Amino acid sequence: MTADTLRDRLAEAAAGAAQDVPGVAFLRPGVVDLLRTRVAGRAPRPAGGSGARPQGVRVSRDETTGAWHIDIRLVLHRGHRALDVTRAVHTATLAAVRTEPSVSVRVTVTGVV
Repeated sequence: MTADTLRDRLAEAAAGAAQDVPGVAFLRPGVVDLLRTRVAGRAPRPAGGSGARPQGVRVSRDETTGAWHIDIRLVLHRGHRALDVTRAVHTATLAAVRTEPSVSVRVTVTGVV
């Protein structure tokens, strides 16, 4: 499995786990996600797949240690405590990507609706 394929798989697993946590309204795309969406809408799709990546999730790899880092940005539903939701998202994400031995997860709440 290539690093890009693994990166996409980790991003999809993290996005799915985060969206299933009660209190999460939606994953918040960053500027890079928004630009990628605008450019992808005009560019032809690659033959290998849909080309769509989960928005609000960034996955990177430390080349020296091989550790994966997952950064999730989300918006809460009003009435839910940010601390409880971020802990639940962190736990759910680690459980979803447990096949990888070295993964760290950071969850950031960017708003409330």
